[in-house]
Order: sequence, then C-alpha cells, then structure tokens
Amino acid sequence: MVLSFTMVIEQPQGLGQDRSKREPLILTTKDPAMLIGQLTQFPPKGDLYQLQNPVDLVDLENPDTVVATITKFPVKVGGL
Repeated sequence: MVLSFTMVIEQPQGLGQDRSKREPLILTTKDPAMLIGQLTQFPPKGDLYQLQNPVDLVDLENPDTVVATITKFPVKVGGL
C-alpha cells in the first residue's frame, strides 16, 4: 500500500517572546509511505501493516529540507 499525506500542526498561542498567533506548520511526505503487511482476506478486516522504510516529512515552503521522520506507523486496514 502506498500513501502520501499532508499534516497540519497548530502552534499554541502565547509561547516565547512573540505572543501573537503563530502560523501552523504544514508538513508533507517527501516520498510516499510504503506500508507492507499480510493480506489475510479481501476486503481487509483488521490486517496489520507496517512501514517498509522510514518516511521523511518536509515543509511545503522548503521541500529540500527534512523536518521530521516517521520511523513507526502501525496501521490496521479495514474493519474495526
């Protein structure tokens, strides 16, 4: 399973010297995340998937600089 996503991290007000509202940090995947797992039935009902490799996240305004890396991202696909 291949997955690209964008996340928004809201920054709290009133921290540090600048007490005005700060702009949110918007990060996106540098390359798509690749999830691997064992499909036991179709459609999937609670099958567990793991990242194949760590996923680098970059700032939309500076896509050449990695800001964060997700190393673990267990996901259950389908079902409750």
